[in-house]
Amino acid sequence: MKIAVRGGHNFNVPGSHGLIDETTEGRKIKDSLIKYLKSIGHNILDVTPPDSYNTSNSDLSYGVNKANSWGADLFISCHFNNAYSSYNGALGSEVLVYDSSFKEANSAMAALASLGFKNRGVKARPTLYELRNTTMPSMIIETCFVEATEDVALYKRLGPDLISKTIAEYISGKKVPSKPDNNTPDTSNKELWEVSISGEIVKELQRELNIQANANLVVDGYFGTETLNKCIIVMEGASGNLTKIIQKRLIALNYSLGAYGADEVFGSSTKNAIIKFQKDRKLTADGIVGKDTWRELFKK
Repeated sequence: MKIAVRGGHNFNVPGSHGLIDETTEGRKIKDSLIKYLKSIGHNILDVTPPDSYNTSNSDLSYGVNKANSWGADLFISCHFNNAYSSYNGALGSEVLVYDSSFKEANSAMAALASLGFKNRGVKARPTLYELRNTTMPSMIIETCFVEATEDVALYKRLGPDLISKTIAEYISGKKVPSKPDNNTPDTSNKELWEVSISGEIVKELQRELNIQANANLVVDGYFGTETLNKCIIVMEGASGNLTKIIQKRLIALNYSLGAYGADEVFGSSTKNAIIKFQKDRKLTADGIVGKDTWRELFKK
């Protein structure tokens, strides 16, 4: 797919500023999104205007005209939102489209929600310049609100690279390719539930996903593809039942969590245990529990 990607605003026509700066962070999201979309196999054109474009109209028309002339199949503009001078709490993410939603816009919104951002949905904004002047399906991704304390805290914990990677994978329906593993590949044709543990701990996970992520899983105690697909990212700073389930699995697999054990708090001890577990399983050792780590935690 030919995808035109634009970083919203420029430093002569700046975006919103709060606890973080929209233009600065939007560039980070844009750069990482381009990197991961390319790695998946898409043909990408960066249509971000240079800073020499010093009016709002020239800034906006640059990206739109580039995307139209190139014949892009999809246009993505990377932004951050702003509603108040300050806000103590979470406001969340939204994706803006011209009139009706489409698959990639729904996928981008689902990606942000999977990372823990409040889901504000896909919204029609037919008056916005980028959406009404592009000739292909177009979306503006509003990652989060620059003034919302919980939004910004989550954004900083996740980082723009992971956020962009998740958006790229959800939009594409493909995983970002990893470096080849020289170990003997698993050629088993067994289903995931056949090679995973089952029982009460899986039921605990399914119940909690139903509560936290509206997963609508059948609580049957079998860790299959449907359960894995509903698992959300958990990382340092989290607390509650999902963290406790992760800690229980680590302890069951003989990883030490220190004196506090399964205390429902994802602190440094839990992060360090996850990193060691990921290294042992030849996963990316980032201390973040994503789908690959969930799968390994529940493997027999």
